Amino acid sequence: MDGKKKHRKESFSIFKNWGNLTPFHSVPADSFGIKSETGPEVPDGCTLKGVHILHRHGARYPTGWPGYATPGMLASRFHRAASTGQGIKAHGPLAFLNTWTYKLGTEVLTPFGRQQLFDLGVSMRMKYGSLLEGFTDRLPVFRTESQDRMLASATNFALGFFGWPLDNKFLLSVTVEANGVNNTLAPYKTCPNDSNPLIGDRGTYYVKQWVSVYLVDAQQRIQSLLEGYELSMEDLYAMQMMCAYETVSLGYSSFCSLFTKDEWEGFEYALDLYFWYDSGFGSPVARALGSGYVLELLSRLTSTPISLHPEPPLTSTFSVNHTLDGNPTTFPLDQPLYVDATHEVVIVNIVTALNLTTISGLEEDGPPTPRKMKRGRKWRASRVAPFASNVQFQLLQCPAVDSDATQIRVILNDAVVSLTGISGCPEQKDGLCPVDKFVEAQQKLVEGSDWDWTCHGNWTVPEGDAWSTVTGDPPAKYDV
Repeated sequence: MDGKKKHRKESFSIFKNWGNLTPFHSVPADSFGIKSETGPEVPDGCTLKGVHILHRHGARYPTGWPGYATPGMLASRFHRAASTGQGIKAHGPLAFLNTWTYKLGTEVLTPFGRQQLFDLGVSMRMKYGSLLEGFTDRLPVFRTESQDRMLASATNFALGFFGWPLDNKFLLSVTVEANGVNNTLAPYKTCPNDSNPLIGDRGTYYVKQWVSVYLVDAQQRIQSLLEGYELSMEDLYAMQMMCAYETVSLGYSSFCSLFTKDEWEGFEYALDLYFWYDSGFGSPVARALGSGYVLELLSRLTSTPISLHPEPPLTSTFSVNHTLDGNPTTFPLDQPLYVDATHEVVIVNIVTALNLTTISGLEEDGPPTPRKMKRGRKWRASRVAPFASNVQFQLLQCPAVDSDATQIRVILNDAVVSLTGISGCPEQKDGLCPVDKFVEAQQKLVEGSDWDWTCHGNWTVPEGDAWSTVTGDPPAKYDV
């Protein structure tokens, strides 16, 4: 075999450098610490017993809330400049701006996003359709939230999985996504501390620092093509955002060709920084926010109802909705197949809560820094939480590995995740771990997380590097 071909690096694609705005793709097989010979398929000698699927919604239009470098903000600035004074005049590759208009919607799925979830449903049916044989006297229960794009994503997934019509094919349990309503698929809604920008929006600080590094040349180059408007670093970053959003919404964007390969790699790294510090291992609330879903996963894996207190206070629930999770109609514990829909930030929260350190790249790379980008890094938002991202927790019987114990295996966007960061899970060529060892380790991790202190405690942290975490935990009570 040609050695160069054997070790060839993944070729550059602009579409794979958009962080959480990246369209779903099968990520490189060795992305998460292991390269299983069978890939995401059931290993030879194993039998599929069940699967728990957690997926993100499909491609959407920009969110409506104000933030740093939003496409809507950029469009408003260009519009104001064009309609005052001498207006603006663009030249060369930027000449399209002279007649450009903003065409993006807000919040809901794009047509491409609907297609993504339909395709995901088809893919999961082809892989796991045999598990429907376990539903002889009942219908499968899938879960989602009440937000429009979440309902649409769950419905399009179901259309791909079951086919039309959907009548009498499955039941959809919908949890209200609103402030104060417990919901493990949108846990931030019951975590007041997450709304403090110093706590819940730590990533933006690092993005701004990095933008001022990697877009210096772009500012000079693109500004030379524009009269009547002075481009800020935020504008340039927003133009890259516009490229990604227009592409997944309209199919094409003239903004994309304005930037070089290095600048697109810099854009991806900006979003890596954002999600590490906003929702991942560098966030002080990530572990607690992801622990609610982990509790539900443990409940399902052990067929044990989540413990109910007579009057559980909000602060002790880990965002678990005990009304729904205590009802076997809305939260059954004996299904061979589970499907839940959520947001990208929650997937990153859950990766952190599960302590999937082989995804974090901490051992190899350390925490990401806004001063310099490491090109061969492990942590990439485009691989962890792209549009239509999905996690598959496979349950397998593998006599050659263990004649008795059921094994669990984690697949993230078609790459097997090494579970060696989880206590008791062995280094195994296909990423297998005995379910009982996995459950024991996850129970200890949840017990070590403090929802009350994390989400309701009287604490804060300074901006930037003056304080840090690599476990997704807040400062300890005695440190405050």
